[in-house]
Amino acid sequence: MTRTKQVATDAMDTPLNRCLSTLDITLLGIGHMVGAGIYVLTGTVAKDTAGPGIILSFLLAGFASLLAALCYAEFGARVPKAGSAYVYTYVTIGEFWAFVIGWNIVLEHMIGAASVARAWSGYMDSLFDGALSNATVTYIGTLHAGLLAPYPDFLAFAVTLVYCGFLTLGVKGSAYFNSIFTLINLCVMAFVIVAGMMFADVGNWNTEKGFLPFGVSGVVAGAATCFYAFVGFDSIATAGEEAKDPARSIPQATLVSMSVVTIGYIMVGATLTLMVPYYTLNPAAALPDAFAAHGANWAKYVVSVGAICGMTTTLFGSLFSLPRCVYAMAADGLLFSWLARVSDKTKVPVITLILCGFLSALIALVFDIEKLVEFMSIGTLMAYTIVSASVIILRYQPSSRCNIKSPSHSNTQAASTPGTVTTPTTPTSVDDIAKSDGEGGELRSSCRWLLHVVGRQEAGTVATWGVVFFTISSAALCSLLQWGGSHLALPYPSPWAIILALLLVAVQVFSVVVILAHRQNNLVLSFSVPLVPLLPLVSIFFNVALMVHLNPMTWIRFIVWMVLGLVLYFAYGQHHSREGEPVSSYSTLLTEPAPAGNTVFGSVQHTLSHVTAKIASAASEDKKPIVDESQYDDDDL
Repeated sequence: MTRTKQVATDAMDTPLNRCLSTLDITLLGIGHMVGAGIYVLTGTVAKDTAGPGIILSFLLAGFASLLAALCYAEFGARVPKAGSAYVYTYVTIGEFWAFVIGWNIVLEHMIGAASVARAWSGYMDSLFDGALSNATVTYIGTLHAGLLAPYPDFLAFAVTLVYCGFLTLGVKGSAYFNSIFTLINLCVMAFVIVAGMMFADVGNWNTEKGFLPFGVSGVVAGAATCFYAFVGFDSIATAGEEAKDPARSIPQATLVSMSVVTIGYIMVGATLTLMVPYYTLNPAAALPDAFAAHGANWAKYVVSVGAICGMTTTLFGSLFSLPRCVYAMAADGLLFSWLARVSDKTKVPVITLILCGFLSALIALVFDIEKLVEFMSIGTLMAYTIVSASVIILRYQPSSRCNIKSPSHSNTQAASTPGTVTTPTTPTSVDDIAKSDGEGGELRSSCRWLLHVVGRQEAGTVATWGVVFFTISSAALCSLLQWGGSHLALPYPSPWAIILALLLVAVQVFSVVVILAHRQNNLVLSFSVPLVPLLPLVSIFFNVALMVHLNPMTWIRFIVWMVLGLVLYFAYGQHHSREGEPVSSYSTLLTEPAPAGNTVFGSVQHTLSHVTAKIASAASEDKKPIVDESQYDDDDL
């Protein structure tokens, strides 16, 4: 359960097609994030949860997402493989937690695709004044169950399958399709901001209940819901195995897309709540109705074009990421091996794509979108939390344990140490590696007093436990504030609540001090998260706080999903894991680096020469005497 993934020496080798540029990946991330969130979620949160404070909700959610995105960017530069947070956790923490994260990412993208498909269908239905839904109810009937939608949505089912068909054609053609729709969507967003500000009235922020009609708790609750709008950035990391230059493209695409999307959401939220009072918004079609309230009925069609394009790219992003995560888990043996088959023609895992698309379409057919969105957030937040923790853990490990190797030196070093397994990154030189060995995770000389508290431990162990205690204390403190906040309220707070809160804060502060008291390794990466461990720790706290604000029923459904996943892991994945396969002498012989050239004769000759050398070496070992007489004098003999 604790074994980590060993990434091959040449991590750029892949059966997938490395053809995506930085621009392609940036537009993929923007397209995945700017969709249903801006056209559907904005009106719902503004009216029912945060009011004009939705600006702060988007700012808070964007900040929390940016912190997690920085951690994803560093790992994207380290490990250019498909699978996103799943691979990062597997390389850093271990197989069990990697499976937990991977299983939740599968849920995230599957539900994300289904919820956006239903939103896409709902928007089309509103353009035809409900004709599609009315016809379905009249001729098919309704569904009567708690989690199910009022009626089966056949349009959502069909559009999901159609987009799956586009994705099977190949990643480069799919990227062109996504880029065109994303650019159209960005133009419509700019139109909404510029045209909407012409009808802005600051008086709409000065209502009877003020700028924050639902209070600070409403802003935080709105941020937990708005977080859904930012979950698409991990599709950037998922594309790591199809990027031409992942070490450069993944960090750049992550930062640019997050900045553009956060600013866009804040501006649209401000525009909407300035155009009309928040309590008059129509959650189903907030932007078109806001323009209609000022007599600009023509704007409805412009916004509708943007909405369709935006939700198309969001659905496209979910369907792009989902099969690649499943493919990564299957390639590692944690899921069924046939899910890792890649088409020789299109370089796409077609079987996995079709299966995942069908399951997403089935969910979109019968389930309610509101229940789907809330269920999706919990898995995403957990993935962000573990990735943030992984950055700290890896920074405070000795570089020799990180198995870091520069791609530029991989061939030379592999030749000297055949069969060596490493994690790719981009340190500037071999000297950097040599200098950093043994430094990461060691206690600083100025903090020797901590030895009386933590004792002598293996390098990196204390920092890891510091992250664990910080996360647990953060969860406890956020739970206390959420469900026991009344006991901390002035003017008569409960003494036990104050003492417990102070104790938890003390544990957090001590955990931070313990982590800072240790050295980080000095490996130089193409992109590194700044201010480690502070920024990742803040990210952990924000993610935990947002998880606590989710509905208790969401946690129950999450537990059920996890039970199913753990049964699969312990019954199949743990026994078929590639990391658990024994390495034979034959595999050692056959993993020797081949000489330059692609001729079959050269490859066979190279292999035979190594086999002969191994046999000769073994024969000479057998001929050696059991006792070497040369080390003894005559008297000893």
